[in-house]
Amino acid sequence: MIKRITRARIWRQSPFVLLGAAVLIAYLSAASHPPSVRAIPAQQTKPTVGFVNTVYTVAENQGPAVISVSVTLTPASGEDVVVTYITVPGTATEGAGGDYVSKSGQLTFTNSTQNTQTFEVTINNDNILNEPNETVNLILQLQTPNTANIGTSQATLVITDDDLATATPRPTAATGTPIFVDLTEPNNTFQEAYQIQPDAAATCQLTLWPPGDLDYYAFAVKNGTFYKILTDQLSPGIDTVLKIYNQNGEPIAENDDFGGVPGNLSSQVVVRAGTTGIYFARVVNKSPADAANKTYCLMVDAMDEPTPTPTPTLLPTRTGSDACEPNGQLAIACLFGENQSQAFNFVPPFREGPDQDFYRIWVKPGTTITCETTDLSSVTDTNMIFLGPNGEDFNPQLGNDDKEPGNKGSRLTYTSTYTGWLHVLVGPVNPVPLAQAAQFTYTLACTSTVPPTATPTLPPTTGGGGGVIPIAPTITPFPTVTPFDLSAILTPSPVVIPEVTIQPLPTATPPVGSLGVSTVNVTVFYDSNFNFTPEDNEGIIDVAVALFDNTNGRLIAFGYTNQAGSVRFEAVPSSGAVRVEVPLLSFSQIVGPGESNIAVRVAPLPLPIGIP
Repeated sequence: MIKRITRARIWRQSPFVLLGAAVLIAYLSAASHPPSVRAIPAQQTKPTVGFVNTVYTVAENQGPAVISVSVTLTPASGEDVVVTYITVPGTATEGAGGDYVSKSGQLTFTNSTQNTQTFEVTINNDNILNEPNETVNLILQLQTPNTANIGTSQATLVITDDDLATATPRPTAATGTPIFVDLTEPNNTFQEAYQIQPDAAATCQLTLWPPGDLDYYAFAVKNGTFYKILTDQLSPGIDTVLKIYNQNGEPIAENDDFGGVPGNLSSQVVVRAGTTGIYFARVVNKSPADAANKTYCLMVDAMDEPTPTPTPTLLPTRTGSDACEPNGQLAIACLFGENQSQAFNFVPPFREGPDQDFYRIWVKPGTTITCETTDLSSVTDTNMIFLGPNGEDFNPQLGNDDKEPGNKGSRLTYTSTYTGWLHVLVGPVNPVPLAQAAQFTYTLACTSTVPPTATPTLPPTTGGGGGVIPIAPTITPFPTVTPFDLSAILTPSPVVIPEVTIQPLPTATPPVGSLGVSTVNVTVFYDSNFNFTPEDNEGIIDVAVALFDNTNGRLIAFGYTNQAGSVRFEAVPSSGAVRVEVPLLSFSQIVGPGESNIAVRVAPLPLPIGIP
């Protein structure tokens, strides 16, 4: 499990296919041996230090401008408390010509200082119009765990666009205050779930900002009681998806648009508690619109056993319709296997038609699904569309009419980045006369593959006699490390200047633009015995590690090394390659989808001969 960041929390892990490996070694010259492990027992009486707010907002057209970020210690401490801070780019760019100036430093709380201190971040105006809002991640790290506990250690600085800030004036006291983050935040995980009471008044003024926000709520249930959980009073631009979990965190119910009524974007589910304890509700926003200043309400009602809705009597299906009918709507999509082939037609099951066929296939991250229509009759011309788990279009849209010139069949391929249903829609290109519908036939075939594991090959050799018998090489997980020339760092120097040298071992260049998920293992270690291998007592704790989507620069994961000097980011989705950064060591490396292992070595230096 990965450590959380407050507003840019991206990580929700899932199993996937492990691929590839990458190993890197970094060296840091240092004059002293840093501690390898710091194990601090938890103390409830220690004060807490952290950000005052989780979100800070500034308009870009105010730049160059300086925004103050507050850090508070509660209550006051009798001992010194030291924290360091650093800015990590989200979607905003840093440096000259960028959106902001990077900043890092240290704050020290003593008996003679205020309990709230600030640091400043400078914002630039890049004069680019019509760009989206951009973000900067603010990271706080506790340096004195013996004297305090860390509280809110991550915050987000939002830089609003010129046009947005100019065209939309902030409401005055007469019109109300803009709503970005509601009072229940942070509630982005099960552990942070906000407690609500069944049968109480609806909890309102809830937000789903910034984009990708997850809202978790907890409510007490009694064994055998039915509960109705619903979202209501949605602002335009909010389209909720409601998911319910039992006390073990297992999903038990989900709803997008209640009742399937067009225009009704609220969600509602009814569950029966199987135990007495705590259940959870998660709300996400499906709408791509800007969710700033848009709200919704959530309510939980205990209720008697609901009256079953009478099952409507279906019209008999028309003679000649295929085995999957009726499947003309997303809600009744026909279950189709990932390696299945079956014949169908365009005979409408009811009334006059036209007939269109929905199918659904269960997919997992890294799985590649290829579907095609074959064995078309002479009058059949198909069109195929891939849709997401809730029937939404992919971006870009996935559709195909003719797989090749002269072939009226259709073919689509998709590599999944999620676990859930992939929907396949097959329809006729031209209108189908009802009287001849049975003649419009096709076969749907879908296959599933996973990316192959690379197999080492031997260079071609020549020889006499009967030729060469190839011998399969032994595959090792990591290349052998060649010992490095240590003379430069073993020669005593009167002045020791910290220097970082990064030497990556051979690593395949990841393909740019591909979709997939990545698992990254990072170990930072102090190589005290010069064996170039991390050992149990050499790990460096609390080193910040960040993962960025290399295509768009978005921060997708962040964490700190544990007592063994390691941190694992599991099943992190991205639009392609992933950039791994260790800010403390100015270390950066790009890895591809699959599993990568990175070892960052900190090499010790001998002390100078004479110590003044």
